[in-house]
Amino acid sequence: MDAWLERLVALESEVSYKTPPAPGERYFRYQPGRLPILLSAPHGAAHMREGQLKEEEDYTAALVRLVAELSDAHALYTYRLADPDPGFYPETPYKRALRYIVHRHRIRFVIDLHGCAAYRDFGLALGTLHGQSCPSERRRILSLLYQFGFRPSGPWLSVVDVDRTFTANGRLGQETITRFVWQRLGVPAAQFELHPHLRVVRRLGEASEREPYQAQPDQIKRAVAFFLALVTTLAETYRTESLPSEPVALPSEREDDLPSREE
Repeated sequence: MDAWLERLVALESEVSYKTPPAPGERYFRYQPGRLPILLSAPHGAAHMREGQLKEEEDYTAALVRLVAELSDAHALYTYRLADPDPGFYPETPYKRALRYIVHRHRIRFVIDLHGCAAYRDFGLALGTLHGQSCPSERRRILSLLYQFGFRPSGPWLSVVDVDRTFTANGRLGQETITRFVWQRLGVPAAQFELHPHLRVVRRLGEASEREPYQAQPDQIKRAVAFFLALVTTLAETYRTESLPSEPVALPSEREDDLPSREE
């Protein structure tokens, strides 16, 4: 098996989809980096929304970790049952940690990674609040998607859906990660939805979907390569721009808001 795919399986094996965090433990972890880009996977494990258990979006946690490892970006991801849903409700522990990381490390862009259902008729979907959440970066993202073979039409897994099915607006009462980052933190962000064929190396025994599933290795490697290129391109763009001399500290930062690092 390819080294990237082996690493994805190893990283995903550390996620326990439906296991609640132990007392005193958080349901998410933070992997620090040096580039001003953060990758987020708020649905890496199962999560509770409006009293209902929602399935995990498997391999999204592993993907953000792998891309962060390879690029030296930051990563924030769930690895235990999340209650409440980090990407639905406002002021969740996940969002408080995200706020802290963004300001403490002067993050310039947040990539929020999700997994869509297998019946979707596209390989990847991009949500930018119809361009509002990343007005300066949207054209660059689309150009890079096209470079990696993602087009509005064409072969099924090469189709990119742009601000149509998943706009990152969310429904009434929902605050998506992208909306939170852009509107509350003032930082550009975009939501990406990946088809299972572009992320699930092989389904693990604990997965909610019980049928064995194995994606196409080349499609997964293409997705990893795209996100690596995106992180690198954005970081290079921001490298020449001026930044505040010191990280911004928020009055709301409390000790229990600080993100747990990987052990």
